Amino acid sequence: MRRLLVVGLMSSSLLTTGCLPILMGGVAAAGYVTAQDRSVQAAVSDITIKTHIKDRLTQQNYQYLTQVEITVLHGDVLMTGVVGSPKAAAEVEAVAQSVEGVKNVYNELFTDAYYPAKQYSKDAWLLTEIKSLMFADSNIKSVNYNIDVVNGHVYVFGYAKDSSEIETVKHLLRTTKGVVQVHNFIKVFTQ
Repeated sequence: MRRLLVVGLMSSSLLTTGCLPILMGGVAAAGYVTAQDRSVQAAVSDITIKTHIKDRLTQQNYQYLTQVEITVLHGDVLMTGVVGSPKAAAEVEAVAQSVEGVKNVYNELFTDAYYPAKQYSKDAWLLTEIKSLMFADSNIKSVNYNIDVVNGHVYVFGYAKDSSEIETVKHLLRTTKGVVQVHNFIKVFTQ
């Protein structure tokens, strides 16, 4: 009886302090990580690498925080977005390569500094459509893929169970209206 009272008081304090969204977010993130075909340890390592890269980029130039998307998978880093110049892209790449645990860096940054709001909205819509299509396809384990869209270019980074799944993903992306080009960074998952 006393344990139930303590649990009840703790639960009510979470509800009244506003911590429930944080708690629920943590539970959702844990569920997402465990659904992937990578170990929790690998996921935590990738999150740590991404955090260090973002921190160093912010120290270098705070605009990189919004201009550059960083995706990390098993120590491999994919950088997408739009920066001001080739020099800026090289600077971002150097920062990523300097972080401990980084194996490979794929620099896919556009360097013309032009990314109008209208194009950003189109890309966001296309990203939503692609994720929905992938989720609905029973031949694709969508949780194993990270997708980013910049200027109609689709970047897919993840692990497939076999080459057949890779072809299914590439076909889905190539045949989605609005896709300019598909950049494939998919590998076959090995234990």
